[in-house]
Amino acid sequence: MKTILKVILPVLAFTLASAGAVSSKNAKVKEAKKTVSIIGFIQNPSIANCLQVTVDCTPTTTIQNCMSSEATPRRVWHKNAANACSVNLYKVL
Repeated sequence: MKTILKVILPVLAFTLASAGAVSSKNAKVKEAKKTVSIIGFIQNPSIANCLQVTVDCTPTTTIQNCMSSEATPRRVWHKNAANACSVNLYKVL
């Protein structure tokens, strides 16, 4: 009986540790993919006149440009050092 316990307990401990490692990795991946709302700007009608909007976008380059959630979507930008809304924002994929 003691021999069986000496074999089963380490196997059980290893199994629980493995399950914990796998579940924590999935949580980290989900956290990394979470979107973050940021302040962006819509050109209205020129790059010197901007309207502020809140969007789920990123300055990191992806395939799609960041668009507003209006009935007719417009491109969303960040402001540059000259306070003009001309820095690209991209949709989080």
